[in-house]
Amino acid sequence: MAEEYRQRLDNNVEKIVENFKEIIRTSQIRDKTNTSREGFQNHIHVTTVVQATESLLKLIAEIKMAVALGDFEGMNQTIDSRIDEYSKRRDEVNTQIRHLKSDVSSALFELESHYYQSEWRTLP
Repeated sequence: MAEEYRQRLDNNVEKIVENFKEIIRTSQIRDKTNTSREGFQNHIHVTTVVQATESLLKLIAEIKMAVALGDFEGMNQTIDSRIDEYSKRRDEVNTQIRHLKSDVSSALFELESHYYQSEWRTLP
């Protein structure tokens, strides 16, 4: 695909350069009899330059589209890596929450046992 784009680019640039050279060459005024013929030739060369330039613009648009569409793979890889990161972080947080829950549960159990064994429980 890249080789095809490179070939099309080379062909279009070559057409532009060749036709621009011909425009310059035929723009020289030599004699009055050839002026109208050379004017027509210039018109043809200018038309060819415009067509080659339009073709280059289309090629650029195709390349941009290919890059935009091809970049979805890169975006998907980035998204997948972020999902993995967030999953690992979620697992770490869940582990910390479980430890915290266990610590709070033991502390609460200990506080309850102290409370039920204390004299404050029986006071009115």
